[in-house]
Amino acid sequence: MQASHGRGQCELVDKVISQGICVKCGACVNLCPYFDYFDGRIVVTDDCHAETWRCLQLCPRADYDDTSLEKEGDAQEERSEIGPFKEIFIARAKDEEIRGKAQYGGFVSSFLIYALEEGLIRATILTDKGNEISPNGLIARDRADILKCAGSRYTGAGGLAAFNRAIKDDGERLAVVGLPCQMEALARMRRMHPDGEERDSRVSLKIGLFCTWALDYRKLQHYLKTASLDGPIQKYDIPPPPAQIFQIQTERGWRDFPLDDLRPYIQEGCTLCQDMTAEWSDISVGTVEAMEGWNTVVVRSERGAQSLSGFIQAGHLEIGALPEENLAHLKEASVNKRKRGISTQKERRLKSS
Repeated sequence: MQASHGRGQCELVDKVISQGICVKCGACVNLCPYFDYFDGRIVVTDDCHAETWRCLQLCPRADYDDTSLEKEGDAQEERSEIGPFKEIFIARAKDEEIRGKAQYGGFVSSFLIYALEEGLIRATILTDKGNEISPNGLIARDRADILKCAGSRYTGAGGLAAFNRAIKDDGERLAVVGLPCQMEALARMRRMHPDGEERDSRVSLKIGLFCTWALDYRKLQHYLKTASLDGPIQKYDIPPPPAQIFQIQTERGWRDFPLDDLRPYIQEGCTLCQDMTAEWSDISVGTVEAMEGWNTVVVRSERGAQSLSGFIQAGHLEIGALPEENLAHLKEASVNKRKRGISTQKERRLKSS
C-alpha cells in the first residue's frame, strides 16, 4: 500500500478498523490526536489531514510497504519455528509475593522491578486489570504499579497508547511489555517516517508475551453477563490441553467455561497473525506446559541478553532447562499459528481481488 496525499487516517479506517481486523494494540492512539481507545474499542474523534501517515505505518494489520517486516529476514513460510533466539530456559521468581500475584512464574514482574530499582529503565508500559471498563495501558514507575498489573488479560487492551504517552512524559529508557502484535508495531516503528528512529531510541527493552489469540473485550463481557458471572474479575486462566476450559476467578471463587464457547469472540484480526512467541521482542515469555508456576523465557537479542545478565547474577530467579518435549510442542504450536495466519491472509486477498 502506498501513501497518497491526505488519506492516512481514512486508509487505516477503511482497510483495518471498518474491516473488523483491528487488534486494539493502541499503536495509533496518542500518536495521532484523533484516535482514542475506550472500553475495548479504537475510536476516531475527528478527521486528520496530516501527511505523515504514521498511524498506518505502525499498524500491525495494515499492508504498508515501507514498514513491512517481511523485508527483514526470510519469508514468513521459511522462518525458524519460534523465530531467532540466543537462549531458551525456564524460570520463576524467588520472591513469593511476586509469584503469588503473577499469572505463572512471575519472571516478567520480577525482572521489571529489578530493572527499575537498578536504573536500567525509567518506566515500563504494562496493561492494567481494568475496572468498570476494559483493561488499558499503564505507565508503571515502581514495584506497586508493576504488581497491580501482574497476570494475563486474554483481551485486546490498547496498551501502546500508554507507550505513546510515555514518549512525551518519561523521555527515554522505557521498557514495553506486550503481545506479538504490539511487538510488531514497535518493530515497524524503526522504519516509520518522519520520527521512527528517534522514538525507537527511547525503548530500552521489549518483552513479548506468547499469544495464540485475544478476545474482543466487549463480546466477552456480554457473554459473561448472560452467564450470570458475579463480582469483579480477579484472574483469567486457560489450563493446558486437554482441559479445553476458560477459567475466571472472582471473589466467590473459580468458574469454568467451555473454551469452544469463547472462540466466536476471538478478534478477527488475530486470525491473521503469524506470530505466537513475540519474535520481534528482546525477550519473549510464556508458560511452561504441564509445569505449573514456571515461565518459558526466550532470549532473542543481544540487548535482551545484556539486560538479563545482572538480574540472573543477582539471584532473583530459579532457572532450569526447558524439557525437549516442551520445546517440541512450542515449536509445533508456533508453526501451526503461522500456517493459519498465512492461510487466512491469502483467503482475504483472494476475496478482495
